[in-house]
Amino acid sequence: MRTLRRCIRIPLLLVNVTIAVLAILAATGWDRLRGRPLHAGMARSAQVFACWSLCRLLGVRIRVEGVPVVEPPALLVCNHQSWLDILVVSAQWPVSFLSKSEVRSWPGIGPAASALGTLYIERGASNASGRATALMAERLAEGHRVIFFPEGTTNAGRELLPFRPRLYQAAIDAGAPIQPITLLYLDRTGELSSNAPFVDDEGLLRHVIRLAGEPHTVCRIYACEAIDVQGRRRSELAAMSRAAMAQSLGLPQEDARRKRTSGGAEAQARLRA
Repeated sequence: MRTLRRCIRIPLLLVNVTIAVLAILAATGWDRLRGRPLHAGMARSAQVFACWSLCRLLGVRIRVEGVPVVEPPALLVCNHQSWLDILVVSAQWPVSFLSKSEVRSWPGIGPAASALGTLYIERGASNASGRATALMAERLAEGHRVIFFPEGTTNAGRELLPFRPRLYQAAIDAGAPIQPITLLYLDRTGELSSNAPFVDDEGLLRHVIRLAGEPHTVCRIYACEAIDVQGRRRSELAAMSRAAMAQSLGLPQEDARRKRTSGGAEAQARLRA
């Protein structure tokens, strides 16, 4: 059955991605002609449909829990497991992602991401974080939601890696609240998915093929309470958001700091409760 699913899904995915890119680029051009603001025109509708349909084709079902996501401007911070994170979040809320600069040059995907308001960080460049912080603060000041992954890389979903506080400065500069959200991918048995995380330098095509063989995957999105930035330092904001995210994932704080994997079992028990 896995082979059959892959034979059906992968060609449909290729067609869907091609149509999605063309639709988003065309819709963005139309929105600009009509003077529509970012995330408020046809391009946003095209993005929602593209993300939703790609998730469905891959067997990913989304479940949103927690409190409502605050109105923009707001800085969202999220744990990071896979390229799927971008699809499942974008399917729910209009946001501007902070992404590595390499994405900008990807055929098709790069222009579409840029058209949808993605911001880029030149990792490894001098003062890369400072420039990215300024871009994020500017987008927040324009009245949008911005999201970034404070871990800076993906993991298998059984832990939280150390957070990088510097980019939290964007919310302080813009006076925007910070809202932590967490993603947890579960397989059909309710266990943590071993196929959804995109880790260990695995190739994208190989990961897509592997994921396409799964009957279905549940992505649980949990929105934590927003955090007021007034009077708080970025290190404090990073610690507070990390604590809220660890709690939502069922990770004891000491386990999250030591990067143990035992928190995964507690997260599963919490989800089944």
